[in-house]
Amino acid sequence: MRVSCQIFQNYFDVPKNWSSIPAYKLFEKIGLVMFLRAGFPIFLPIGQRLVNNVKNIIREEAIRTGFEEVYLPLIQDSSLLKKTGRADQFDKEFFRISNSEFILAPTNEEVYIDLASRAAISYRNLPIRIFQIADKFRNIKKPKGILRSKEFLMCDMISIDASKQMLHESATVFEKVVKEVFHRMEIHAVRVEKHHGCYVEYLVECSEGETNIARNPDRYQRDGKPASSVAMYFLFNHNGPKFNGAENNIMNSHIGTYGFGIQRCVHAVIEQHRDNLGIAFPKSMRPFDSAIILLEPNEIQQRKLAEECYKKLLAIGAKPLFDDRTGKTLKEKAILADFYGIPFKLVIGHREANNQNVTLKWRNGKEEKIYPKIDTFLKISNVS
Repeated sequence: MRVSCQIFQNYFDVPKNWSSIPAYKLFEKIGLVMFLRAGFPIFLPIGQRLVNNVKNIIREEAIRTGFEEVYLPLIQDSSLLKKTGRADQFDKEFFRISNSEFILAPTNEEVYIDLASRAAISYRNLPIRIFQIADKFRNIKKPKGILRSKEFLMCDMISIDASKQMLHESATVFEKVVKEVFHRMEIHAVRVEKHHGCYVEYLVECSEGETNIARNPDRYQRDGKPASSVAMYFLFNHNGPKFNGAENNIMNSHIGTYGFGIQRCVHAVIEQHRDNLGIAFPKSMRPFDSAIILLEPNEIQQRKLAEECYKKLLAIGAKPLFDDRTGKTLKEKAILADFYGIPFKLVIGHREANNQNVTLKWRNGKEEKIYPKIDTFLKISNVS
C-alpha cells in the first residue's frame, strides 16, 4: 500500500492520546472505518485488510473440519421467520422492503432450514455442515461503533444431524473450529454455557461490551466485567428438516446453528493486542508485514531505490506499507509503522541511495542492520 495514494491522509497521523481512546472509537481515529450514518460502517483499506484476515482464518478452519461454504441471498421472505415463530423476536429490527413481505436478512437459520427441506435427504447424507460469510441487517436503536452496527458481518454455520448424539458431535467440531480460529488470531475468550449446554457463547472482556462476565470458583457467570460475544452456538433438539431413515422411515433431523461475529473478532484483536507502540497484531492478522520509509520522496535516487524495494516485496507475496508521503519526518513515519505493528522498517534516505543499500530497523527501535542490497535482505527474510 502506498500511503501517498490513500484517501483521508489525516488518518495516517497517529493521535498522541491513542492509548486512552476506547477501541470502538480508535477504529475511526486511525482510519480503519468511517460512518457516514450511525450503524453503517465503511471499512477503509486497512480496516478491510483486517476484516479479510478474519474471514480467511474462519473460512480455512471451517472447511478444514468439514463445513462447506454457500452464499445466501441478503433479501429474505419474512414468512420464513413467521413459520418458526421468531418473527416477533426480530420484528422491530426488520429492515423491510416497502409494500412487500421481503426483508433484509436479520439472521439465516430459517433460510438454511428451508433450503434443506427442499432436498430429498437420506440418513446417508448426514451430517450436513454448511456455512456462509455475509452481511446481516438489524435496525437496532443504539448502534455503537463496529460492535453494534445496523449492518454487520457474520459467519453463519449450520449442522443438520440425524440424532442428538450426532448433533453434539457437530457441536464438538465447531468447538474445534473456535479453538483454532482464536489460536490463530490470538484471542482469549471465555466459554459460557447455558441451558444444559444447548446454548454456548464465547466472550471477550471489552470495556464497550453489551454483557458482563466474572469468574467464580466453579464457573463463569455473566455478572461482572463488561464483555462482548464473538462466537456462539445453539443446539435445537426439536423438529428439523425431514430425512429418510435407515428403515425407509421419515424422521426429523436435529439442527445446530453456529456463528462468529467478524467485526467483533477484529475488535477483540485490537482490544487484546495493544502495547506501548500501538497494536502488536499477531502474524496472522497483520495488515502489513514490512514498511518502506522513504525519507525524501522527491529525491530521484531515493525514490528509485524505494520503488525497487516495494516492487520486489510485492513480487514475493509480501504486504509492505510504502510510506512515501512528503512533509513527514522519519520519526512520524516510524510512529505510523510501529502503531500498525509492523515488525520492521526498511529506511531509505540519502545514505542508502548513495551506497545502494537498505537500513533495517526493528519495531522496538533498539536495533538496526544495513544490507548491501535489497536482494540480500529478501534472501534471509521471511516476509513473504
